[in-house]
Amino acid sequence: ITFGQVKSYYALIDAKTDKIPDNLSTSTNGIAGYINENFKSENDKARAVFYWVASNISYDIENIASINFAEVSPDKIKNTLLARKGVCIHYAEVFNDIAQKVGFQSYIIYGYTKQNGKVDVLSHAWCAAKIDKTWWLFDPTWGAGSVNNGVFVKKLNNFYFKTSPKAMLETHMPFDYLWQLSRYPINNA
Repeated sequence: ITFGQVKSYYALIDAKTDKIPDNLSTSTNGIAGYINENFKSENDKARAVFYWVASNISYDIENIASINFAEVSPDKIKNTLLARKGVCIHYAEVFNDIAQKVGFQSYIIYGYTKQNGKVDVLSHAWCAAKIDKTWWLFDPTWGAGSVNNGVFVKKLNNFYFKTSPKAMLETHMPFDYLWQLSRYPINNA
């Protein structure tokens, strides 16, 4: 029963977030402004930020290995909002910028991921945000869907919304041990 109530509660937030007008969704200021006007609690705002990013950006399979390291954060955000696609750093940059503009302490975390029992050869980016005085982890990239046989399949995965540090550590190892958010961090081994 509780799971059904949570799911329908988020469905209301998600439905309201889907109504962000196109003219506002071309900038993080517009998206954050809509969220601040339409949601009051920190939890609702956090959900709206995560849901908007995960639902409106597609994974850019073609450019997975061709990251432009000279591209600065504002350009990553602008280009992602225009193209509505990107790789993990683009999801994280957009999430982080909107989260900060709605009033959260938010940071981008870099690290490794573990998939199918193996540590991935490419690094990954996800986010941490302080919601109602507690640090939570968010991965809007993995929350947006998955890559199957070289094709991005969009499917919202709520596991990566407000994920506990212990649960996230099963698949995400930050380069900086601080972002394990644990009194007893584990090492890479």
